[in-house]
Amino acid sequence: MLTALSLLWAPAVTASAAAMPQSLPADTGMAWSSTPAQIEQSCAAAISQSKAAIAKLEITPLEQRTLQNALLPLEDAESELNDRTAVDAVLYQLAPDKAVRDASAGCAQRVSDYETTLAADPQIYATALRLQDQRVAQTAAERALLRLYVVAGRRSGADLDDAKRAQVTALFQHLNDLERRFGINLSEDSTTIVVSKAEAAGLPASFVATLKVTPKGYAVPVNESTVGRFMANARSSAVRERFSSAYGKRGGLQNVRLLEQAVALRDRLAHLLGFKTWADYQLSNKMARTPANVDRLLSQVDVKLLPKAHREVAVLAALKRAQGERAPFASWDYAYYENQLLKTKYAVDDQEIRRYFPIDHVISSVLGIYQHLLGVTFTEITPAQAWAPGVREFSIADSASGGAIGWFYLDLFPRPGKYDHFANFPLRIGRLLLDGTYQKPVAAIVGNWPEPQPGKQALLSHDDVITFFHEFGHLMHATLCTAPYETTNSMEGVEQDFIEAPSQMLENWMWQPSILKEVSSNVDTGKPLPDALIARMVALKHLDDGVAWTTQVFYATYDMTIHSAGPRVDASKTWRLLKRRLTVFPSMPGTYPEAGFGHLMGGYDAGYYGYLWSKVYAQDMFTVFQRGGLENPEIGARYREDILEPGAIYPAQELVEKFLGRPLSYDAFYRDLGITP
Repeated sequence: MLTALSLLWAPAVTASAAAMPQSLPADTGMAWSSTPAQIEQSCAAAISQSKAAIAKLEITPLEQRTLQNALLPLEDAESELNDRTAVDAVLYQLAPDKAVRDASAGCAQRVSDYETTLAADPQIYATALRLQDQRVAQTAAERALLRLYVVAGRRSGADLDDAKRAQVTALFQHLNDLERRFGINLSEDSTTIVVSKAEAAGLPASFVATLKVTPKGYAVPVNESTVGRFMANARSSAVRERFSSAYGKRGGLQNVRLLEQAVALRDRLAHLLGFKTWADYQLSNKMARTPANVDRLLSQVDVKLLPKAHREVAVLAALKRAQGERAPFASWDYAYYENQLLKTKYAVDDQEIRRYFPIDHVISSVLGIYQHLLGVTFTEITPAQAWAPGVREFSIADSASGGAIGWFYLDLFPRPGKYDHFANFPLRIGRLLLDGTYQKPVAAIVGNWPEPQPGKQALLSHDDVITFFHEFGHLMHATLCTAPYETTNSMEGVEQDFIEAPSQMLENWMWQPSILKEVSSNVDTGKPLPDALIARMVALKHLDDGVAWTTQVFYATYDMTIHSAGPRVDASKTWRLLKRRLTVFPSMPGTYPEAGFGHLMGGYDAGYYGYLWSKVYAQDMFTVFQRGGLENPEIGARYREDILEPGAIYPAQELVEKFLGRPLSYDAFYRDLGITP
């Protein structure tokens, strides 16, 4: 049964010999049109069925439990719960209807509470530990499954006495609730500012056309989809300051309190589980291993790049003075004057570039690149069966064998109550079922691109395109993984400080002239970006590395600091102190940006450093494509086989070194940042 996978990568074949890709129906088996009552009913039934299945398995005496009669059926029962509640527990981030979102949030809480209890189940832990000690696993996947169960049990308190275990479980459940409330507050934040027609000067007409007209001018939503274009183009420093102030308060003071409460709970949990701090606990099963290793990398990057950040800002401050502005240069000036610098000195105009990135062409060309590189075929399904109008649905097939792989969705524009960032959502995990068939995965890219001008296509910035290429890399990792168990899947078991590496590696494609030609098509003429403009864009890749990477170091350091400082933290004060020390700009008075730092309450707590840590692996893996060809399907096949398919069956370091054919090197990472170690 464990060798029955039909999705393993096959060698490339010629087009004439390739099998016709299997088409899939729109119906993924996921009920996106559920009512609140149906969500509550199906969610309760799924939990009840899981409890019954687990209880039945635990009747077998411990000494008689085997992989076949205990752990594999247990893995299937836990995965079945996730499958049955996949829709019910995610619609609170996706559904247009608030009643549906509320019902889904209730389901998500019940599921997470139950799964927290299950993770700490001493019988499950004892079973996995006994089987691991007996070395009964016959395959690498089985060994990984046992290892991950044992680690998860210890990290959940399964090896503690009854009283401590109950305390740990209750704290984890409370923590899950705080994190969910934080995310809902951010998703439902509807902050707007009103700007007069005079204050709207400089804003692109296509942007203004999307705004609601008010008696005093325009209502500008303050969110992820508007911040970039507004701050880079609004001519009035005062209105930029007003927008920046509103943006720095998203989520509200209630989110600051939720974050501080979460930090206190995490500290208590760390001590109950035998760790000095939450950072120690979180890093104990990651590639970095210890906070000291993380601090060393963060400090090195900041020390090397902070002088560059000061030089970058000095150039912009001089430009502001040259334009007759005497006020000191402030953080809300940065995006505007960087945009002015790009247009005046470097002849790179964001509005001009956007005309070369109409959304339909970007999506089709990016999908084309991934299809060619990874040996897959995407087919759009219309009408889509999805959770909201405008969501697009695609099937995935293997180009060589023709075998159907799964589905994905694209949900790319903002709406009230929707998840407010840009991310890949692994909606259903691919896995081997007990009957020997392989369940097809379902994933989605959920984002918030700028709304298009009425009656026209959305036009994207280069950064928007990079983000899409990055997130699609995550989607491929989620859907092309062929690990037999959900627990060993790429989205479940891979070390978190590696999970960004494959997608970060793929960002490099969006800086290659030949690829930029492919993904660009002028909205009026259909012509690709001119060579001269591409050359100017690529030459500016590292223009703001100082500000950009010291900001990332600050975020990661803030995360590590509040999760290493004990139960009582002043989230806002810590933010202000570290921002002044680690970046060019101090905090904006009266704001509390930590209220909108969703990563810290969305699974990246004591883990945000992973974006920098995984960059080391990303840039080293990219050297293989640089030597072998960016669109070389043979290299793509190796990448798919060595990195994407195994999931967590092997440690990430082992996967990378197999793909590289040598030990990891930091050289490409340092070279990309323009620093020496």
